Amino acid sequence: MKRTLIVVVALLGLAGSAALAAPPADKGKPENPGNSANAPGQSAEQNAAKWCKAERQKLGVDTFKQTYGTNANKANAFGKCVSKRVKSHS
Repeated sequence: MKRTLIVVVALLGLAGSAALAAPPADKGKPENPGNSANAPGQSAEQNAAKWCKAERQKLGVDTFKQTYGTNANKANAFGKCVSKRVKSHS
């Protein structure tokens, strides 16, 4: 009986501390992030990532990498495209 009581008290203590560690209901990630790549209502002209994705599809992957990539294997082309697009529209 004593062992059961100790186990129950320990579990209640853990449950209480877990409840206190949880963030309040009104705090946390917003429902609508607004500036994400797939935010509703943003066209490719307004969103650099969408623009670069369309550009990559239009040019083809190899040409896109040669145009925007700067490292040895041109693997950073998409990020460089987005960065360049954001800087040119700021």
